Amino acid sequence: MTKARKLTGYHVLFMLLAFFGVMIVVNIIFTVFAVKSFPGEQVEKSYVQGLNYNQTLEARERQAELGWTSQIGVENGTAGEPYLIVLWEDANGNGITQMDVKAVMTRPASESGQIEHVLQANGPGRYELALGALEAGMWNIEITATAPDETVVTARKTLSWTP
Repeated sequence: MTKARKLTGYHVLFMLLAFFGVMIVVNIIFTVFAVKSFPGEQVEKSYVQGLNYNQTLEARERQAELGWTSQIGVENGTAGEPYLIVLWEDANGNGITQMDVKAVMTRPASESGQIEHVLQANGPGRYELALGALEAGMWNIEITATAPDETVVTARKTLSWTP
């Protein structure tokens, strides 16, 4: 017959230390992977942007008062190359010309892949950018247009891109 082993305080101590040791190691591994996959701040100085949010609301209100509208999409060019197209129209439906138009394309929930480009005018109110070798996936696009009188308007779109 085998002798029954007695459960002592040391056994309970070692079981508790092993249990909590495994929990701590697993939590550390998960935390490291979480921080490496998304560092937490997609936009630089997001705290300052939060403080200045009233200015953002005022700019949107001014833009709405102007009556300017925008349309953002993707079209294939004559050679089959994809282009990001932005159409800006005033309240009367006329294309707005002579604007400096810039696009910032970012990946949602990631710092990798941020692209800044200047769009070229191609007709009244039409501005375009050759997408070329853009990586497949989701992209947030923010278009900022500056008119000759220093009026700044913005437009945003989420693009699901598959080349």
